[in-house]
Amino acid sequence: MSVRFNVLACCIACVAVLGALVLAPAAGAARVGSTYLALGDSLAYGYHQAQFEEELKNTGTVNPANFNAGYVDDFSSFLRIANPHLQTINDGCPGETTETFINGSGTTGFCAGGPTGTLFPDSFLHHPYTAGGSQLADALSILAANNNVSPITLDIGSNDVLQFLEHTCGFPSTDTCTEAQVGAEFEKIATNVGSILGQLHAAAPKAQIVLIGAYNPFPTVVPGGDKTQAALNSLLEGVAAKVPNASFANTLPVFNPSLITGGPETQDIPFICAYTGMCPGGTFNPASPEADIHPTRLGYLVFAGVVSFDFWTH
Repeated sequence: MSVRFNVLACCIACVAVLGALVLAPAAGAARVGSTYLALGDSLAYGYHQAQFEEELKNTGTVNPANFNAGYVDDFSSFLRIANPHLQTINDGCPGETTETFINGSGTTGFCAGGPTGTLFPDSFLHHPYTAGGSQLADALSILAANNNVSPITLDIGSNDVLQFLEHTCGFPSTDTCTEAQVGAEFEKIATNVGSILGQLHAAAPKAQIVLIGAYNPFPTVVPGGDKTQAALNSLLEGVAAKVPNASFANTLPVFNPSLITGGPETQDIPFICAYTGMCPGGTFNPASPEADIHPTRLGYLVFAGVVSFDFWTH
């Protein structure tokens, strides 16, 4: 990756963060309650693949407190400009799908999983679930006990897509899915997210909810690429628009700017290299076992900047 793109990526990160810092004191302070509730998958968790694997290998367990450099942590820091005493509850579960978010893993002591996913031990969670075994049940329990939760963030759906691509479409070795199959999967995800948002709003009608759209960590690789991800994000944005006090933060144009420029997806690669772990050794290599779709430290900061901008401007 060239120095020019390194500088550009860092400049975008600075703009995102500075925008959040400038807006925070001036707007929306009343929306920051006593508690920030973060919901979702590995992105909410603050997951870094190499760190997780190394810790598990060396100790046989994982200390969730060591995963304290994700977008939730950065966004919390921005929110504390308005409320220095803000409490953060992070319910993020790596591998969580919309289905397991609602229904639980089906296995006591674990979240995520489902028919084709990998179980994640509750003991590794920042905030182990105590009500009903699912992340949604735990979130509703938190909201019932605290009438001053705001904001609530939610990133969910990416694992639905990844499992669908692998187990239904045969990705990455083949791509057997039809456009109709992809559309049906996206509609299912959107329906589940709509149900989740509706229940969260009913439980906390004064809370500001930010639904976060996903980026494409596989430019030039995934069938349909950025445009396919944009189609799902558009559906989710429409779902959020139907829920009072809910908004949609779109990370896709920042991580995958070719969607905006109209250029080839190769233009995304320098940004994906800067913002995610998809470029071990500095080279975009999705096939490498060391490649990580999750954000780098810089990427999580940029992610938080997008979320913050959306929160303070809605």
